[in-house]
Amino acid sequence: MSTLNVLYQSDNNYAMVTGVSIVSLCVNNSHLADINIYLIDDGISEDNLEKIRKLVCRYNRNLVIVDSAPIKQKLIELNVQPWRGTYTTYYKLFAASQLELPTDRVLQLDGDTIINGKLDELLSLDLSNSVCAATRDCVLTSYKKAIGLKRDEYYYNCGVMLINVDYWKKNNCTGRIIDHLNNVRNKYFVVDQDIVNVLFRNEITYISATYNFNACFYLYGVDRTFSIYDLTDDIYIPKKELKEILKTGPVINHCMSAMCGRPWEHDSIHPQNDLFDHYLKLTEWDDSDKLTVRRSFVFRAQRWLYVHLPLSLYWPIHRAVLTFWMWKQNRDCLASESE
Repeated sequence: MSTLNVLYQSDNNYAMVTGVSIVSLCVNNSHLADINIYLIDDGISEDNLEKIRKLVCRYNRNLVIVDSAPIKQKLIELNVQPWRGTYTTYYKLFAASQLELPTDRVLQLDGDTIINGKLDELLSLDLSNSVCAATRDCVLTSYKKAIGLKRDEYYYNCGVMLINVDYWKKNNCTGRIIDHLNNVRNKYFVVDQDIVNVLFRNEITYISATYNFNACFYLYGVDRTFSIYDLTDDIYIPKKELKEILKTGPVINHCMSAMCGRPWEHDSIHPQNDLFDHYLKLTEWDDSDKLTVRRSFVFRAQRWLYVHLPLSLYWPIHRAVLTFWMWKQNRDCLASESE
């Protein structure tokens, strides 16, 4: 098999970010015969859409624009609340069963990913009896309880998901999601990711973290990341595996947020800044298109502490702030549902 189907979703604010991810995908997988890129359009401007069309055409790949309006209408009917003012993050859960694909799988990628290697292994990965393949996320272990998971159950990151579309359709996964949103809970802090973990946690195949490598390992190192999130080898990914990926370099970098900002923001100190800028130069955008973001006091205070304190002193502070913040967000989600 040499056909790769990829699903992105983006609003206009993340069009440039998604464009960088698409370019990195095309550059590092030029050997594949076919790459079909499905882009769920949540209000991308015509100017930005044209930039994406041009860069996909430059690499001789196929682009399919997917209308988000029917999915948005369905979410509104289900009384699902937007996340940070948008429904974009939900769209992949509803689009998976609607795409006309030439193969049985589609690789869903968040726009904040940078592909820095070949994805051949994912084309032949065995997805038998699995809704998708994904890697485990370094979420706070205590957070699992908030969404009904046990401490020793794995929690997966949905920024990179290899979706088994045949399984998804045969097992009515979209219907299961709708039923859950209707009758159980329709607002989660980590939104689509929480839903996938709650509903499909026993139907997910593990893939190496090299295909979805969290930026926190660059920021804090593997050992301190384990301390921050209260992780152990038996409920997450073995430290040895993560340290080896850190040494050799991952195939997909996931530019997760922290007090460092993001690579597409002007004041970023993110560890993937240089990598992002490398691929940005290959797009129709330039450095002037980077975002200017207003920072909260808590963000600015954390950044100052991260920059000026030894990591041995900083990480307990970060853990305390993160724990309070995630539990508060979850309580707010539950409270808004009961209103």
